[in-house]
Amino acid sequence: MLIQIKISTFACKYVHMSLTPEQIAKIRQKEAEMPDALKRNPLNDYNEGWFHVTLNTRDKAPVLGYLTGNPDVEDGDENAPRCVLTELGKKVEESWNRNPSVYPGIENIEFQIMPEHVHGLVHLKAENKKHLGQIVYGFMVGCTHGYWDTLGIPWREMTYEKGARAPEWQDKDHTRSYRGPALMVRGYNDVEAIGEDEIETKRQYIRNNPRKRLITRSKPDRFRVVRNQRSKNWTLERALGAVAADPWIGRDVQKCQRLQSNINQRLKRQLKNRNLLAIDYVGNRALLAAERKVSLICHRADTHLFEQQKAAVIQAAREGAVVVSAFVSPKEREIMKQLMMEQLPFIELMDNGFSERYKPAGKAFYSTAENRHVQMTCWTYMYKPEQRDQNGKQIPTISREMCLVMNELARIISGVKDDWWK
Repeated sequence: MLIQIKISTFACKYVHMSLTPEQIAKIRQKEAEMPDALKRNPLNDYNEGWFHVTLNTRDKAPVLGYLTGNPDVEDGDENAPRCVLTELGKKVEESWNRNPSVYPGIENIEFQIMPEHVHGLVHLKAENKKHLGQIVYGFMVGCTHGYWDTLGIPWREMTYEKGARAPEWQDKDHTRSYRGPALMVRGYNDVEAIGEDEIETKRQYIRNNPRKRLITRSKPDRFRVVRNQRSKNWTLERALGAVAADPWIGRDVQKCQRLQSNINQRLKRQLKNRNLLAIDYVGNRALLAAERKVSLICHRADTHLFEQQKAAVIQAAREGAVVVSAFVSPKEREIMKQLMMEQLPFIELMDNGFSERYKPAGKAFYSTAENRHVQMTCWTYMYKPEQRDQNGKQIPTISREMCLVMNELARIISGVKDDWWK
């Protein structure tokens, strides 16, 4: 029977296969069990482009190397942060380096092995004929074969006896095999890089992994996510009321109720009492307890006064006030850039919850390490793959109602009115 099915591991394209109902059920079960972060984005062309891929070892076992070095010294110094590879780590590196010879249409751009995972940036050229998944599959097979070599498994000599029945799942060296254990966990994460700036950002991220890990180890209190905190002023009524108070939403009763329902489902709750809202944060707790805090909320009606608002916010920060904002609008982001540049303290309200292994990224990592930045969220975590328009520009995933709720939280934390700066 010819059946059409949609499988994310094949870039969510339709493929024609003769499958039994039992096989289809098994495929769907595997897809349902796979985390969203390990699934492919159906909008990407996985045959051409620049892709940052991340793969983890089984059970996140730190078998590929160990970190050493001083995070305070510059790259190129003999004591700069690095990962010293084990014998197995070297075999993984060899497998990655074979990519261009096995797949002539690709180019290895950057690669970093960490004790329990690897990062790679690869360029799939126009002449490439292979899907990214096939390339990663081949790399994973090479890693597993190297793993078997270190374990002393004579896998090259182990074949099916003539006439013998093959194992039920066949032989998949990248995930499981009758000959030995796989090195990597099933699935991988990918992020497409568009444009020179994003490509360079990915390169720097991959290169700086050892340094960031050593900084995190030396200052664990600054990167520990503190979960399920409570504020008596942060209530469901305040959050939903912020949505209803918006003139564009509040005048449409049905729309308002629908958006409030969406917000209600996303707001983080206390573990012991689901009726109470919770807040998670990472960073310097002292900023939360600062005597003076000011909010940064840029309204369209005050656009002509932006320079006045910016000057007041920056001056307050210079005088010791902690700035609180969601930093969503371009004007708010401009002020955040100035705060970063002058190393001034601020609290950033995030538009998503924190994953299990969350760490601040980019410049936020270093400002957090220097005790001048707190990231806070009132949301449950939701995996959000990047969405782009036809020109490759990233499409924001934050909604208006989420902005309204985060602005309300900024008011509660700061304890001042939006127009305090006038």
